[in-house]
Amino acid sequence: MKESSRRPRGNREKIIQATAKLIIEKGVANTSLADIADEVGISKGTLYYYYANKGDLIFDISVRHMEHITNTIISWVSGHGLEAGAEKVLQMIVDTVLKSETRGYIHFYLIQDALSGNHESLRVRFTQEYHKWLGLIEQGLKLILPASTDFQTASRIILSAIDGLLLQKLLGVGQINLERVGSYFAREVAETMPPGAPTNE
Repeated sequence: MKESSRRPRGNREKIIQATAKLIIEKGVANTSLADIADEVGISKGTLYYYYANKGDLIFDISVRHMEHITNTIISWVSGHGLEAGAEKVLQMIVDTVLKSETRGYIHFYLIQDALSGNHESLRVRFTQEYHKWLGLIEQGLKLILPASTDFQTASRIILSAIDGLLLQKLLGVGQINLERVGSYFAREVAETMPPGAPTNE
């Protein structure tokens, strides 16, 4: 009984790892369910048992990548990020997200798929994940920015900026200066603070 309960998780993990590998090699659009089944060494029927369509599988990978990125950032901030200051933390956040090219390709594939109107359930799930990411960014900002900050707006601006920078990187639009990006965010927050506003330090 224990063995059978382990097997599905093992297969799912193999499917996810194989798909991520193929996406790096071939891109999202050129990776088919047949390719994934061949890579894992299972039939398409078995693959359908775990994932009814490609969108669900890609979404699962995207969530896992985002969780990994989030855990990396939280671990860094908790370890020594608070002493580094808001500017360095914001640089680190942008840098960590931009380094994950697989996540970038998957992210924009999902956006395109969600906006196409062909997968309403994917759109709903993706929207839910976006709200979760916004919440995580907001929590992180509360550790490093003044208490007077409009954290909700700041988190939306930062996530939007990261999406934009990620798209520019994938398109090869110039070099991204992370130091200037971090400085800009930190400066803008400081300039919008009212005089004598309390801080989280």
